Amino acid sequence: MTTQKNKSCPTTPIEINNGHKIVNTDEKNFPWRQDANGYFLVKIENGKLHCGFVNNNHEMIVEFVGVDSDKMIKEIAERKLCDMEHIGYIASELMIAHNCLLSGKNYIQR
Repeated sequence: MTTQKNKSCPTTPIEINNGHKIVNTDEKNFPWRQDANGYFLVKIENGKLHCGFVNNNHEMIVEFVGVDSDKMIKEIAERKLCDMEHIGYIASELMIAHNCLLSGKNYIQR
């Protein structure tokens, strides 16, 4: 069994240049577009998160099950199941579902 050393957060101060770029994202418009690879379905069942990846033929290819949304997001990213735009969406959706799981609230995917 390997053990992982606890590493502390970086303590070096971050320098913020006066001329750094600031992007006001509230003014941006991002129309919905379908991911060419497929889509995700998220639900809570039996005290666990379920996240199924479905191809565009509406066939579930893989279902991720667990309580740790961070590990689930990393597994989805590692498998490169979707593009960068959609990994942001599924990460957000899994965090919402995780918070519902922890608080005992109902979850409905949006």
